[in-house]
Amino acid sequence: MKKFDGMILACDMDGTLLDSSRMISKENAQALRYFTEEGGRFTLATGRAPQAIGEYIPLLPFNAPYSVLNGSLICDAQHRMQYCAGMPDSTKDLIQIVLTNFSQLGCEVFAGDRVLVRKMSPVTEHHMRVLHLDYALVTQAQFRGTDDWCQINFTGEPALIEQVEAFLAPYLDEFYIASSLSTFCEITAAGVNKGTALQRIASECKIAPDRIFAIGDSRNDAAMIRAAHIGFAPSNAEDCILQAADVVVGSNDEHAVAQAVAYIEAQFC
Repeated sequence: MKKFDGMILACDMDGTLLDSSRMISKENAQALRYFTEEGGRFTLATGRAPQAIGEYIPLLPFNAPYSVLNGSLICDAQHRMQYCAGMPDSTKDLIQIVLTNFSQLGCEVFAGDRVLVRKMSPVTEHHMRVLHLDYALVTQAQFRGTDDWCQINFTGEPALIEQVEAFLAPYLDEFYIASSLSTFCEITAAGVNKGTALQRIASECKIAPDRIFAIGDSRNDAAMIRAAHIGFAPSNAEDCILQAADVVVGSNDEHAVAQAVAYIEAQFC
């Protein structure tokens, strides 16, 4: 029997696995290879779109399904789309209502492998450019069904995003809101998040609840941290994640994932 047999580690990307230069350190890469070679299952859990992780795929030891777009889209270990949560048809109305009330916002729609931009803002323009995302500009009238929609993002300056989140409070029965950056308001269907995706993946991999581990740094990682038996936070994490985590390790510039793997080995092997 190998050291990490029957265990799964869910790992956020930005601010966690990636350092401040958006690189995977040699230490983190080696730790994940060690974890999987010794029987562990590695699952990525990112708010990024699938098109925005391509450069990292060859560097990571995928051996389990993984989630993108905050758990709304699950891909298998061969990077094929396996599950799309979809969004309610009322999402189209929500977009119209929010953009009518907040004219400075941008709006992005992630539908499977497509990126639609309902309205461009400087934040959305930067997002598309930095992550090299191909997108199509669309009008409200061009929207069709939402069964393949995974997530929508409203984008703007942090103070504006705070106002938007307060405005959306009455909609929380139908939608889940969790942001990875202060300039994003990221929305999935109710009950769809990194935590529910991790539970789905762990069940598929036949992982016992007390062998589920996760590490993340932002508000969109909170549900995943709660779903794990042990939730790790890098020391650079947001305060809410530092408070929710069971264990705080070094920052994303100090090989946080490698430290989490070392903790798991010391305490559970």
